[in-house]
Amino acid sequence: MIQADQDVDPSGMRVVQSLLDDRICASAVYRHSTPSTNSDALSELTQDKVLQDSLPRLYIADRQTAGRGRQGNSWLSSDDALTFSLTVAFDLLAADRRGLLSLAAGLATARAIEFLFAPVRAYLKWPNDVYLAGGKVAGVLIETNQATPDRVVIGIGVNINEQPKIDTLGAASPQSLFSATGRMATRFELFDPIVRELVEIVASIEESPNEILAEFRSRCYLTNKGITFRDRGFDSEGTVEGIADDGALLVRTLEGLRRCDSGEVRLVRLR
Repeated sequence: MIQADQDVDPSGMRVVQSLLDDRICASAVYRHSTPSTNSDALSELTQDKVLQDSLPRLYIADRQTAGRGRQGNSWLSSDDALTFSLTVAFDLLAADRRGLLSLAAGLATARAIEFLFAPVRAYLKWPNDVYLAGGKVAGVLIETNQATPDRVVIGIGVNINEQPKIDTLGAASPQSLFSATGRMATRFELFDPIVRELVEIVASIEESPNEILAEFRSRCYLTNKGITFRDRGFDSEGTVEGIADDGALLVRTLEGLRRCDSGEVRLVRLR
């Protein structure tokens, strides 16, 4: 079932219908414009409107006017950016699964980009920013409502042809798929493969966690690099040694090996 505004892009509507017909998603909300697809999804969770048989539930907008990034940052997308959210059934109570979900969402996006823009190689800046040509082309925001811990909203934003503005001091340098690859594309070319990869990889987390970890580690943009970061309000620095089995970032500091959880660490920057 699709709830759609009358003036949405027909190309986008065809992709959404295909995802429903193939039973990749069970329902969808398609808006011409919205402040944030993640906010739309969370609002429905708060109102207890998302039933089990409507999952995965897709939220997409032709234009997002007040997108959000991790840790309260803004995602200022251009009009040709791809922005959507997916509500899935997922138990976040287990700490190891929480960390893997964050890694997996970025990994699904990287896989889809490589599928469309082969032979490019996409890297992942922990926990889930996608990098091409040394710049961020996509980001992921995972949110939930305390009243419904078994429902998770995964928001994804991808810069297609235009490079966005970044209004956060110290944020990663923006990049677009066009500036990184030299190839023009439409957002809906990428929309379908990302959603399919995302649904598949979320379903595989419990059965194949080691495969997800191994692939993320092979793409990790930070491993063996010096970084500065803010953990629980304190600034620190060190060298990244890798990714722990639960998805935490392992950083060697002067005080020893530090485990950094994605929910507590912010402003990770290369030194």
